[in-house]
Amino acid sequence: MSAVAVLSAQYLFKVLGNHFPSLPKEAVSVPRMHEFILTLDETDFDAIEEAGIPKAVVIPRIGKLFLDFGFHAPTVAFPEIYGLMFEPTESYSKAELDRFTEAVLAIRNIIRVAPQLLDKAPIFTPIDRVDEVTANRQLQLNESLTQLPNPPMNRIAAKELQASTIDEIYQKLLALA
Repeated sequence: MSAVAVLSAQYLFKVLGNHFPSLPKEAVSVPRMHEFILTLDETDFDAIEEAGIPKAVVIPRIGKLFLDFGFHAPTVAFPEIYGLMFEPTESYSKAELDRFTEAVLAIRNIIRVAPQLLDKAPIFTPIDRVDEVTANRQLQLNESLTQLPNPPMNRIAAKELQASTIDEIYQKLLALA
């Protein structure tokens, strides 16, 4: 299983590494095993800042866009503050890895074409972006329940996201820009 996870990570890194800088910068020639970290070009960071989004929050907000494409967000801003850490498991097929790669490239295009969407993401999930600072400052560890609440529904059902092409999801997101 470990060998397949390493192979999956190396495959993704070979494809995505041609489109994104990797971190840490001084370790470009170091072989990647089961995980790798990518970041944006400085020109992308500059364009996003020009759209009014501070550089410090860009990477976590990009992570939220993965949810809109039906993927779990990668590890954001750790261990590199401006990095997205990808760590595919052994359970992904090549078709799923290719779909994921297509989504990552679509997210980069959203960043370049409509960076303002980072302020809205996630868009298709049942709950809007959580204010993590307020949530941490007003910590509530438990709540008295007499019955389980009805779970909120996604704005676009998970089955619909999985049945949609990455380009169809991309177009739906751009329509909301």
